[in-house]
Amino acid sequence: MRFTLLLVLSSLFLNAQSEINWTVNLNTQQITQTERRVFETLEKDLVTFLNGRTWTDDKFSEEERIQATLFLTLAEVTRETATGEEVIPNRYSGTLAIQSSRPIYGTGEVTPVLNYQDKRLEFNYEQFEAIQLSEQSFTSELASIVGFYAYLVLGMDYDTFSPLGGQPYFEQAQQIYNRLPNGLANSGGWTAAGKTNNRYFLLENLLSPRMLPLRRANYTYHRLGLDQMLTDPIAARNNITLAIEDVQAANQSYPSSALVQSFVDAKREEIIAIYQGATPSEQNAVTQMMSRVDPAQSGAYRAIRSGAAAPRAGRAPIRGQSGTR
Repeated sequence: MRFTLLLVLSSLFLNAQSEINWTVNLNTQQITQTERRVFETLEKDLVTFLNGRTWTDDKFSEEERIQATLFLTLAEVTRETATGEEVIPNRYSGTLAIQSSRPIYGTGEVTPVLNYQDKRLEFNYEQFEAIQLSEQSFTSELASIVGFYAYLVLGMDYDTFSPLGGQPYFEQAQQIYNRLPNGLANSGGWTAAGKTNNRYFLLENLLSPRMLPLRRANYTYHRLGLDQMLTDPIAARNNITLAIEDVQAANQSYPSSALVQSFVDAKREEIIAIYQGATPSEQNAVTQMMSRVDPAQSGAYRAIRSGAAAPRAGRAPIRGQSGTR
């Protein structure tokens, strides 16, 4: 009886596990007036929220789970008073960096998919108050932020396995935005006014017709490129070149896009490594395209022609034997 119960509980756990395997890291060195135990609880609450929830109707085996990391660098929020600055209780600001990766079929290696930094993070958190996300109503800013990025990770990953396959998850992220109270939607990292590198504009990029070439590029680059490297490396590299052409087209259509910047931040070192083994004409074409798309790092692409070693991706289990969902 006990053994049967353990099997049932194990089965329930496996069926309920998140599609994403999250690692959460907090940097609280700037915080001086809040007990450290609060942030130990926050870190545990974030892990419980992200890893204890299913976000899709698909079933993922352990090997298929998306690998993602959330880095939070936090500071206390202060306000001016008649006697000077004081800390606002339970209010924190800072930055959020998010990275995700997927396996490269048949190689045991992984490739970065998302690399993004949110510099306009601000939220309330009270110790022992569970982080919950509702599909019907707003619950909290923290749940909205991390839920938004969870759907972003899913959408980006699904886009690499089928053309525009991430659309349902980007629309879920949009629903999180739509449920925000008016005052919150018009402030900080959610606002449509001012700077274009925030959650609102990242979502706008993902849903904009002008960004369709980049979203198609994610499929071509990963599924028709990297996943085919073992079986037909020349055709695979040609497809990656086509994907880079689409990224360039998206950049021309939508200059200074946060989504294009996220792509080049994730793929810069990998592209350099791939084309060090290409023909001179391929090297020249890709160097020129990437220098236009990523002008701040144009010097880095000279390594394509020089053959200087570039860092390789890490190693991880392969997601499925078919390479598809």
